[in-house]
Amino acid sequence: MPTFHIVYIISNLERAGAQILLLNLVDIIKKTNKFKISVVTIDSGYLIPAFENMGVNVYNLAERGLFNPKIYFKLKKVLKELDPDIVHTHLLKADFYGRLAAKKNGAKHIISTCHNDSTIHKRSANPDRKNIFDRIDNFILDFTNSNVICISQKVKNYLSWRKSNLDMSRVDVIYNGIDISKSRLKLTKSERLKSRQSLNLSENDFVVTIIGRLEEQKGHLKFLENIKNFLIQNPNIKFLFIGDGSLRKEIESFTSIHSLDKQVTLLGYRNDVDELIEISDLIAVPSLWEGFGLVVAEGMIKQKPVIASRVGGIPEIIQHEHNGFLYDIENQNELLETFSGIMSGQFNLKKIGDNARQTIIEKFDIKITAQKYIELYRRKLKSNIQN
Repeated sequence: MPTFHIVYIISNLERAGAQILLLNLVDIIKKTNKFKISVVTIDSGYLIPAFENMGVNVYNLAERGLFNPKIYFKLKKVLKELDPDIVHTHLLKADFYGRLAAKKNGAKHIISTCHNDSTIHKRSANPDRKNIFDRIDNFILDFTNSNVICISQKVKNYLSWRKSNLDMSRVDVIYNGIDISKSRLKLTKSERLKSRQSLNLSENDFVVTIIGRLEEQKGHLKFLENIKNFLIQNPNIKFLFIGDGSLRKEIESFTSIHSLDKQVTLLGYRNDVDELIEISDLIAVPSLWEGFGLVVAEGMIKQKPVIASRVGGIPEIIQHEHNGFLYDIENQNELLETFSGIMSGQFNLKKIGDNARQTIIEKFDIKITAQKYIELYRRKLKSNIQN
């Protein structure tokens, strides 16, 4: 029987990196049968049924807005009922309100996973708002004596800089991981062609796929701006954008104005992402900021070369020209030179893809991530749980 109760609090359960990471972690940790697990989501989300199908109780507070005191009072009530041994928060709102509610209810251990090397600092142009939030967040972090998991060394460095008074002995780096057991989809040549044809793509097209929300952070517009002339000169390059968001109309307008609408296809959310990666020749990750970049790992495990911006924790995954490609987001020439080299056959893409897969197997398997989480929980609980 499970000995200890972990309650995970997350801002929402939409289809995004932090949420998918939590889903995969819960799946593994629950199967150890050593922890009872509950999940609290502040807002609703697509992934709620996936957690429930695992037999996990999900408490949906159905609240929105960052500065919303109802979130705190609802969390307090739920946590009092659940009486957890560990409260583990993910994402900004959950960190902000979850730590306070857990402390108020006397939670024995409070842990937060920091998923980005920026949160509100990138979202607000108002420096006063940034500073006020920083002071409040720093106070809550100290007041609650929370531990922090950073998903990359870059995130830890950022946290150390942003919160200079934080006791770094309370901070651990645990890399994100992906479920490599679900990466075995392989299409035959005829299946690949059929899948491409369903998207009006030919076998001779060079297909580049970008997976991510159509939001500022993911960098779609800046990427298109930097590469638009190269695309016009290479009409066989075709882009697939998987995901949706507030910038969809702006991206559609950009592609129309620059006559790229036949080379850039916006697919929205899809349930066949694995298949779309399989029919791709290259995965692009042009994020402006990123704590880790799960989509990088998802492309690499399928032996696809990935070209990604040199931000956040991404350079801790990709070694340039060995298992993928990196470029500086402000260096258009570097991006174009790399693309030119890829298209001219300068690089052995198969070897780079093979190296990419091996990197993920060795370092970024979700089982490795989950084991490190469990080890941290054990240390915090000072238990005698035996393997």
